[in-house]
Amino acid sequence: MLKEIALDAQGDDQHIRAALRDGFFLVRNTVPDGLLDEAYAQLGAFFELPAEVKADCRVPGANGQSGYLPPLAEKGEKGRAPDWKELFHWGAPLPSGHPLRERYPARYPQPYFPDHLVPGMSGTLGELHARTARFQLDVMRRLAGALGAAPGYFEEMLADGPVVNRATWYPPMAQAPSADHVWMVEHQDFDLITALPRATAAGLEVRMDGVWTPVEVPEGYAVLNVGMVLERLTGGLARAALHRVVAAPGQGGGRLSLVQFCHPTPWTVLTPLRSCTADGEPDRYPALTAHDLFQRTMYRINRLEQP
Repeated sequence: MLKEIALDAQGDDQHIRAALRDGFFLVRNTVPDGLLDEAYAQLGAFFELPAEVKADCRVPGANGQSGYLPPLAEKGEKGRAPDWKELFHWGAPLPSGHPLRERYPARYPQPYFPDHLVPGMSGTLGELHARTARFQLDVMRRLAGALGAAPGYFEEMLADGPVVNRATWYPPMAQAPSADHVWMVEHQDFDLITALPRATAAGLEVRMDGVWTPVEVPEGYAVLNVGMVLERLTGGLARAALHRVVAAPGQGGGRLSLVQFCHPTPWTVLTPLRSCTADGEPDRYPALTAHDLFQRTMYRINRLEQP
């Protein structure tokens, strides 16, 4: 049973810390259900397009952070074969000349929306990005208080951060090239937190107490999972839990999901919060930047494009 965190509650810091140790928790979603339904309808129409049409929606040089990626493009560190999924990513643009865009161009690609193929897609997905980003910022404000940080601690590192949305279409497993493929192999996310509203079918599982546990998102809620960045910032108090997406035996259809990765600005130095470490406790992680962690992880999952 996942713990629930209430954004407007006070005095439950120990409950929140326990939820962070689990790595997965529930929060009532502030993104309207109607907007989710509209996004799923448009993305479903996009993924149903012919492969050659979708192939023209790739964005070179974006490390898959904008536009379309075909099946078998991503392979997890523990996967025997590439994941059986298709991806579409988008975020919010930064103005030209912005120092973050100038210094980290691959982290801030221009969003690409195929409105010529699915009319209205840019408006729907742009609004979904903005509303989900506000929701995640509210979550991080609540976590800051429970972790003993100043209220604006995470706000500064998220200001103009490369927050990115991912739509994933998991085709029916009967169409997979071999029995070695799964929808998404076990992994940890490499952001602060990830917001996962309800998907169109089951399949998400989290590793808790050594057991793979199915995760069901109740109506009106989102699952939030801890990423590697937050684990490092808390010295291991928060746990980037292992999770995966697998089809149940006999599950014949596919699955469409939406998530948003809450990334801090690439130049953020990931040093642990003093309020999360006890005096005399040995340091667990060496300091590195959020960009270094991103690059290392993208390389390990075969998503780092060469210049």
